[in-house]
Amino acid sequence: MPVSPRDSESTTCRGPGCFNLVKQSPRGRRRYYCSDPCGTRYRRSAPSADTDNDAFAEASLAELNRLTAQFDLSGDSPERDLALIVECEKVWKDLKTAVVLQSRDSRMKMPEIAKLLHTSPTTLARTLDSAPDRRNRRLSPSPDPGVRVPEQSRPQRHPAPGPPRARRPQGGTGDMDGAAPGSGPAATLASALSHLHRRSNTTYRTLGLEVGVDPSYISRAISGERIPSWPVTRRLALALAADPEEILPLWRSARGYDTAPGGAAGLQAALRGLRTAAASPDTDLLVKRTKLTQEQITDAFTGRALPDWDTTSAIVTALNGEPELLRPLWISARAAALAHETGSTCTISAGAFG
Repeated sequence: MPVSPRDSESTTCRGPGCFNLVKQSPRGRRRYYCSDPCGTRYRRSAPSADTDNDAFAEASLAELNRLTAQFDLSGDSPERDLALIVECEKVWKDLKTAVVLQSRDSRMKMPEIAKLLHTSPTTLARTLDSAPDRRNRRLSPSPDPGVRVPEQSRPQRHPAPGPPRARRPQGGTGDMDGAAPGSGPAATLASALSHLHRRSNTTYRTLGLEVGVDPSYISRAISGERIPSWPVTRRLALALAADPEEILPLWRSARGYDTAPGGAAGLQAALRGLRTAAASPDTDLLVKRTKLTQEQITDAFTGRALPDWDTTSAIVTALNGEPELLRPLWISARAAALAHETGSTCTISAGAFG
């Protein structure tokens, strides 16, 4: 078998005080030591090896946790999840190596460690040849760029997020900025999530762990830079102690979907979601903004009576929403109400509702 220049090169033994040349074999793994005793001396020569190995294990575990927290698993980003699998496998090898080194520090013998790992002592010893390099790379001040998973480019499947949120008008009970009229459904969704986040007093890191995504993704979703998939949005609403059904109509509008499904319950949920996005203004403020009565406003939110379109439109406008986006939902609710009154399926056309 011909030997390539790379296979035939010689390197200096890494053993402390040993300057013998190590000739590389054309087959098998790359050799770093001229003999097994040199390899043993090298692995035991590093100062504060116990501490280094503990730090090695902790750094590997922290990186593995960081990567696993980024999985979406909703099916919307399979390319990214697959790339994360590859990176997790790399870090898992580092973690395994670190734990083996810790076991050696505690005076466990190689055959015992190999038995627990269901491998042979020879195979285990070979995996430790690269242990110093793995440890130094993991503990290096500059992170290995190969472990960082970039955003995966993929075809756009949904409308882009709306423009940045504008200042909220006076009168809300919240203390943060929200979507102003004309800023778009995506900004309205972001405003609702942002208000819920402020009210919950929960960190992005905690939310990321509960939702199962990276904290930076939570930040982008709440700021309006991203419109998450519905499974992610639903888990985020639950983590923020909100009713997902109130957020669903806002999410559908932000994604550009029809808001018609849902009937009367869907209309009430949409109005409550808009109220959340507007920092939950009280009834007195809505009376002032809409010129409606307290009873009309209360009935619209509680469902004791289905409001007419003029009333619904006035409330949506007062909550900085876009009435035309909720009109299909109101038509659906009105049709369901008429069908209930007549005891049959309503076949009235949408034009009959104005």
